[in-house]
Formats: sequence, C-alpha cells, structure tokens
Amino acid sequence: MDQVLIILAFLVGLIGLYFTYMIVNVVVTIIKSKKRDHSLKFCMSPTGKAFYIGLTVLYFVVLVGCIAFMISSYNSHKMNYISNALSVWAIYSIIYSMQIANLVLVGRKNMLVGRLLIDYRKMKKINFNTNNEITFVFAQKNFRFSTRWVDKQVLRKAVTGRS
Repeated sequence: MDQVLIILAFLVGLIGLYFTYMIVNVVVTIIKSKKRDHSLKFCMSPTGKAFYIGLTVLYFVVLVGCIAFMISSYNSHKMNYISNALSVWAIYSIIYSMQIANLVLVGRKNMLVGRLLIDYRKMKKINFNTNNEITFVFAQKNFRFSTRWVDKQVLRKAVTGRS
C-alpha cells in the first residue's frame, strides 16, 4: 500500500510540474512579446488587476508553503503528508494556469491572449457575447476566450480599430 501512495504522489507531482511549466511558458511568452512589441499593455479592469495580483501572490504562497511542508514532512517521515502537499500544489497549479491563459495584452497592431499573438487585421467575425466572452475567427479557426477580468471598452476599441 505504501508503494501505491509513492507512485500516486509521483504522478501528482508530475502533473504539478507540467502545469507549472505551462505557467512559466505563458510568462516567458508575455515577456518575449513585450520585448518585440513595446506597445503591448495589459488590458485588465481594476477588479481583474486585483484578482490576478491576489492569484499570483497566493500561487507563490502555496508553492513555498507546500515545499516547506513537504520538507518538514519528509524529515518527520510522514509520507502521507507529502502527497497531500503535492496534491494541493498540483490543484492550485491547474487553477492558476487556466486563469493565466486568459491574460490579454493589447497593442497597436497585435493582441496577445495567453500564448496566442493575434494580428487585428486578420481577425474576422468578432462578437462580444453577454456571457463575458469574445469569439472571433483567426487563421480560419474559431477562438473564444473569457473577458471577465478584461477592460471591455479598451478591448473593443482596439479590436474595431478606433484606437
């Protein structure tokens, strides 16, 4: 039974590492895109800024807390607690990676949504739904993302070309 817990803890740790990699990948993409296009700015409402700041601070608190808890549990030889800390870290990494994938940056010619850099001129069939989401066609594919934490007026100006 102990070996099953170790294997499951290892698998949960791999899941946590994968989603942490996805978080780092989005952050690196944002940094690289901002270096290439200096006009890119975050397009968030005030509640969105507070939400993402709180979410990011909580992510680092959970990450450091789980690492510290795993070290102290390992020193006291309690393997069940290590798997609990790994589970908390993996679940919060999944939640944070899903939310950070909806970050929107707006520039003069381009818009960055998560890791997708979109040229405004190539967007077609743009629709702002009442369900806090935008849908559009880009490169012959339908895209949809949430605008819950986005400043919709700034996004609408940028997308329609009235900026």
